[in-house]
Amino acid sequence: MTTTGSLKGYWAKRDFAKTPEPRGAKQKSSEDAVFVIQKHHASSLHYDFRLEVDGVMKSWAVPKGPSYDPSVKRMAVQVEDHPMSYNSFEGTIPKGQYGAGTVIIWDRGTWQPVGDPRRGLAAGKLAFTMHGKKMKGQWELVRMRKPGEERQVPWLLFKKHDEFERSADDFDVVSAQPDSVVSKTKKAVGMVGTTKVTHPERVIDSSTGITKLDLVRYYEGIAEWMVPHLKGRACSLLRGPSGIEGQLFFQKHLDRLRIAQVKELDPALFPDHEPLLEVPNATALVAAAQMNVIEFHTWNSLVKNIDKPDRIVFDLDPGEGVKWKQVQEGAALTRSLLQELGLESWLKTSGGKGLHVVVPIASRIHWATVRVFAQAVVEQLARVIPDRFVAKSGPANRVGKIFVDYLRNTQGATTAAAYSARARPGLGVSMPLHWDQLSELKSGAQWTIKDALGHLSDRKEDPWSDYWASRQSISAAMKTLGVSAAKT
Repeated sequence: MTTTGSLKGYWAKRDFAKTPEPRGAKQKSSEDAVFVIQKHHASSLHYDFRLEVDGVMKSWAVPKGPSYDPSVKRMAVQVEDHPMSYNSFEGTIPKGQYGAGTVIIWDRGTWQPVGDPRRGLAAGKLAFTMHGKKMKGQWELVRMRKPGEERQVPWLLFKKHDEFERSADDFDVVSAQPDSVVSKTKKAVGMVGTTKVTHPERVIDSSTGITKLDLVRYYEGIAEWMVPHLKGRACSLLRGPSGIEGQLFFQKHLDRLRIAQVKELDPALFPDHEPLLEVPNATALVAAAQMNVIEFHTWNSLVKNIDKPDRIVFDLDPGEGVKWKQVQEGAALTRSLLQELGLESWLKTSGGKGLHVVVPIASRIHWATVRVFAQAVVEQLARVIPDRFVAKSGPANRVGKIFVDYLRNTQGATTAAAYSARARPGLGVSMPLHWDQLSELKSGAQWTIKDALGHLSDRKEDPWSDYWASRQSISAAMKTLGVSAAKT
């Protein structure tokens, strides 16, 4: 048995387009290790016993559940590691899926191993103390046979002698306390990390049944990837308290709203306006999602140099009648023109119909000049390839063509951040990509909050790993296009 946390077995057994179970990802171990016991009405009733070790949940199926009588030893069959996000899962796994049946959270809390838990698991003898609502005191897991046998090796779970022990004749915890410790359906409050999630069951996308809790869990899981694209930048929040079919509105200032660790910036950065916002860390990201934020949009400049952009964004917006292959070709052609101008670019999906081509630049030139340069690039595309591109906005102008939106390169304008969900049916995600993935794309919303984390786990490396160090000068490109510095 390996004690190194791996979720490959868990992922392989499930189709996450059909099961409501979270796909999850390996996480950093929490300060206080957690446990959860889920009561699982599958083909037969059993209790799934899970202990956090190395960022995953080591898991055993206990057919009869635990007993407080030290003389009663219950068989526990070790199963695949589960993600920590599974700790919040209650629901029904549909027929035809692995583990089909109803799952409730029977108990949860924290646990403390006696000695090194990795050595204990490897040796087949793990003693520990549980601090739960139902499970308390000292317990032990012991493997019945030595490892190396081909068939699954069963363990025994039993109570150790302490002040909490009870005779089986006097007390049976599974029959005395059969219900969920969170359901009372959780309809009012759920938990993601340390953030309370109100109305977690609220459906925010009726086309898929995605709930508010699903979205908050997504942002918790994606935080490690997404926060570098948010911190240090002014951010606008697209909120949808009634879901994507209801009223959507941008919140650029907190006003009276308070969101944990979402930061108000110095008002002097953007005079004559209320303070801008920053989402600087994972706690702020998750807390914003709890406050019904669906999309996160950022400025193209850093707060520390807010008057001078550090990137240019070209948003490929296909008009009516444009096929997806044309959008792919449009992105490749945009990249080629930029390369001819001596500029490298990075690709991401928009999470909607189009693609974003992003050029990181040195923060030396003011907004007005960068905007004129971006417009000149788009006009050059439309001039050289007029049957593919148009430089004027408006649906009537881009029928059968792609409008490459350069207007996002204006002070105060924003673009959907990398990894942000989009408030559209399916909740697509703006996904950073390698250019060599362009030909494989099927749409600008190929990944959604249901499978984005899985895609990143499969790829492992950051597709934009070299983006952060690239800060290009556009001076030579400006001369090539005949762009002069605009008056600021």
